[in-house]
Amino acid sequence: MKRLLIENGRIVRTDGISSGSLLIEDGRIADADYRGEPPEDAERFDARGGYVLPGFIELHAHGGGGYDFVDEAESESGDVFDHIFGVHLSHGVTKLCPTLTASTSEKTLSFLESCERLKHRRGFAGCHLEGPFLSPLMCGAQNLSNLRIPDERTIDRLCGYAGIIARITAAPELEAVDKLCRRMTSLGVRMSAGHSAADAETLRRAADMGFDQITHLFCSCSQRIKRGGHVYGGIVEEALINDHFSVELIGDGHHVSRENILLTLKCKGAGRVSLVSDAMRAAGCESDSGESYLGEILPENRVILEDGVAKLPDRSSFAGSLASGDMMVSALCGDYGLPLPVVSRMMSETPAKMLGSAASCGRLLPGFDADITILDEKYKTTAVISSGTLIYKGEAHE
Repeated sequence: MKRLLIENGRIVRTDGISSGSLLIEDGRIADADYRGEPPEDAERFDARGGYVLPGFIELHAHGGGGYDFVDEAESESGDVFDHIFGVHLSHGVTKLCPTLTASTSEKTLSFLESCERLKHRRGFAGCHLEGPFLSPLMCGAQNLSNLRIPDERTIDRLCGYAGIIARITAAPELEAVDKLCRRMTSLGVRMSAGHSAADAETLRRAADMGFDQITHLFCSCSQRIKRGGHVYGGIVEEALINDHFSVELIGDGHHVSRENILLTLKCKGAGRVSLVSDAMRAAGCESDSGESYLGEILPENRVILEDGVAKLPDRSSFAGSLASGDMMVSALCGDYGLPLPVVSRMMSETPAKMLGSAASCGRLLPGFDADITILDEKYKTTAVISSGTLIYKGEAHE
């Protein structure tokens, strides 16, 4: 039996933080409040007073370290996923959903074929298609020329990859999206409403189709729609009041205000809110200024890096974030003043629920996967443990 004892840590639970030790056996948590003598056969790891949290689960990231997941199909070495995941791992992420922006049919299939080859890689949590079935009225930084409605052939093809697709973001008001949703959810794929101009009534109907998530709430989605002499709710209002939906919030400290995060927490509770980075290829790079690309390296996908975030060249919209993992914890705890246990739930427990894996990961409980992230007092990652094995050490532990 392989044992690892994490000592001298501040264990972060849903109800608070307490000093103690955590015992891991054969890749799973055996005791999250270990009080006995260290087992003689256990490897011991000193957390040095750091925060011990469940590993972060990233539902929505396009890239990092200069790469986008769309590059995987063109890579001769086939190491794009490992490179991007390494960037996010160094910020405390232990599971990640490679996310594709709206792309051509050929690029989408190439991406899915790449993900099929990646499905057994450490950290791969299923892929996320953010498009191409999005509203032109709410495309944000997405490439407008790649948007389309689903047809039978496309739906058939996507069903063939249901085993590796974790989530699909789509605008529920589009023609034939109901067919896409019913077929994909029957195969276990989760559907998320996003980049949508739908009104509240349409979103309620989408729940009956099988939609149960909202992609980056407050960003590229409708709210307070005026038609003639009447005002209707949009995606934002319905998502906040409807307990059927869990929501993403981009937690980089730029996309969503402190007040909107507090409003969402007051309406939904941390158990229905997941923090995502929406990281693009420039995330994790040394410079946060200059130029980059959202998705493929094409002139029409060029973005500028300014004020710590990516923007369209005309500054009309953000174009993904430069953040990952612990950077979001720092923004929400350090800058916005949220309690660490609340942020931890949104980084781990709720994403696990949204992936349908809450029974085995996302919390520090006996029998759960031993995916652990350790942060220092400034919320910087000092160590990461995956399935009971130490796979990353920051400078503090060198």
